[in-house]
Amino acid sequence: MKSYPSYNVIWKYQIRSGYKEKFELAYGKEGAWSSFFSKSENYRGSYLLISNEEVYTYVLIDTWINQQSYEDFIRMNKETYEEMSSGFEYLYETEEKIGTFNSVR
Repeated sequence: MKSYPSYNVIWKYQIRSGYKEKFELAYGKEGAWSSFFSKSENYRGSYLLISNEEVYTYVLIDTWINQQSYEDFIRMNKETYEEMSSGFEYLYETEEKIGTFNSVR
């Protein structure tokens, strides 16, 4: 199986009680963020994971072909990115950027 290099931005969320469906809809595979990022041909998808151990805890992995393409997209769409970010804040208690990771070849 051939693997492709990728740049991954990983976030952790502790969502508010009662907002599971809305959070999953906004941050999931077909959600608002994925639709927004899909405007870039360099976006490879987002993966939303729910914790088995911690209630209301999710990890989100946004995947791009490389760091430069991610940073360029955010810079060119800064206003929309910030509006969306603030518009979804009501869904979670905490948002933590775990970090950025490159795929291992």
